[in-house]
Amino acid sequence: MIFNGETNELDLVHDVRYLCGLLSDDTIRYPLKDITRNCNFAVDKVVSLIFRSDSRWQWDDINNTDLPIGTTNLVSGQVDYAIATTHLKIHKVRIKDSSGNWVSLTSVDRGELTDGQLTATAGDPKRYDKVGNSIYLYPTPNYSSSNGLEVQFQRGGSYFIYTDTTKEPGFASQFHRLISLYAALDYCETNQIIGKVNMIKAKIGNPPDPTSGLVGTGLEGELVIFYSQRAGDEKPSLSLQSDDYGENYLGDSLYSNNPDGFS
Repeated sequence: MIFNGETNELDLVHDVRYLCGLLSDDTIRYPLKDITRNCNFAVDKVVSLIFRSDSRWQWDDINNTDLPIGTTNLVSGQVDYAIATTHLKIHKVRIKDSSGNWVSLTSVDRGELTDGQLTATAGDPKRYDKVGNSIYLYPTPNYSSSNGLEVQFQRGGSYFIYTDTTKEPGFASQFHRLISLYAALDYCETNQIIGKVNMIKAKIGNPPDPTSGLVGTGLEGELVIFYSQRAGDEKPSLSLQSDDYGENYLGDSLYSNNPDGFS
């Protein structure tokens, strides 16, 4: 569903006004710029749900024209490298080692490293840590490599601007209406239109919650199920888990800086 301007009013902006009980050309009570802003808040909500549910097939907004993989120069003696604030998740970090071969690094936390590992100042990096908007390499590289640091990441959704006419949300089309539902809910809650608030909330529903056993409902529930199961070409694997049948409890104790960032 496109954002606005569809000939038969089959677009998100007109759907927002319809859900609010407004005329399709009512630009006074719910101006287009307000709808655009709230639709962008809605994009964030949908992306958050997708991030919670997609696993091995990482989602990326189809409006993006490049891959979610960035590179930057590896600099001798430099331990930290800035990452863009749009990188919401980091999935993989690779470097070119001193021989020019690509090598995947192991993700660690500073608290897991010894003082010697933290202060090592020369060598081929083997590990990385994420601190704020930077990636720290351990040990510090003692060589330079052009575009020798690669990061695979996930980013947020692509926002609308109020003049958009052909742009669509960058996720599966059967869930596009979540955008207009969220934007309509903002209007109805602000104006205390209680009957419509309850109706819209019922259509939106809730995502499933495995910890509490809550079953997903509405479009949110369907969205989470879809993105958690869409890697249909992958078969689940089973493995045996050993059990000591309580033997463990029979003992004496309970438990024997890059300013340019990425391109």
